[in-house]
Amino acid sequence: MPQDLVDEVTNLESEVEEAANEEPSYIHTVAPDPRRSDPIDNPVWSSIFLPRTMLYLTCVQRIAEEGCTAITEQKKYYEIDNVFVKRNLTPSEWAINIYGHLLIPYKCKERLKNEAAAIRYIKANTSIPVPNIRCAFEDHGRFYLMTDIVPGVQMANLPDDVKGQVIKEVDGYVAQMHAIKSKVMGGFAGDVILPYRLSQFLSPDDDAKFRDADTPEFVLCHNDLSQHNIIVDEETLKVNAILDWEYAGFFPPEFDGKFYLRPGPSVALEGELDDVEELFQVIDAWAI
Repeated sequence: MPQDLVDEVTNLESEVEEAANEEPSYIHTVAPDPRRSDPIDNPVWSSIFLPRTMLYLTCVQRIAEEGCTAITEQKKYYEIDNVFVKRNLTPSEWAINIYGHLLIPYKCKERLKNEAAAIRYIKANTSIPVPNIRCAFEDHGRFYLMTDIVPGVQMANLPDDVKGQVIKEVDGYVAQMHAIKSKVMGGFAGDVILPYRLSQFLSPDDDAKFRDADTPEFVLCHNDLSQHNIIVDEETLKVNAILDWEYAGFFPPEFDGKFYLRPGPSVALEGELDDVEELFQVIDAWAI
């Protein structure tokens, strides 16, 4: 293992031990959980040799509990009966790249809190279909968002010749969102979560703050509205739900790119206009 990675992990362990020895201001008692028997979630280090690069990929083998369907560099996902669950990773679960550097997710816990609040707001103030939230809560640094599984298929998986009907319906939902305005730029849970296409250029420590507008000019934006986040009934072609409201909030209307018009992620693809630099200029103009 690279020495700088050893030092980083050692420092993390020391911080956890120091925090564990401090007198807590609040004690929350829960049933014993074997995953918490070790302060850093019992990680197991392993190294995989990559012949093409002549490097070793050192990683943490993260625990996959029953019902866990996927673990990415940012979140864990579960499907239990008809319930879909996602949560942020704890520091001991963060992935490590081939250079031995921790991949620290951008405000993942804050994004999940924002999504829960955004879905509740959308459900109360619009006719936009969203997942039904079973519950959302934080436990030992892990924020869980639990929703009903939405039946249907991703818009991206529909034949191109039928997507026009879906696009027309989504256009109407975007119009509903953009008709809701605010003087305050930001998210629904107290944090400013910038759009997905900007988050790739931000560090986890970035904490943007903006001045208020004199008049309500910021509109409600989804900020990650790709075809993968639109679930459609394959027979009726009606939208069953729009998913993944992690980046939602009130922003200038140009922040809400129409990425649902074509397959692919919510970023500029080859040959498309990349507006990231322009959006950062807007952010700088409103920053305090």
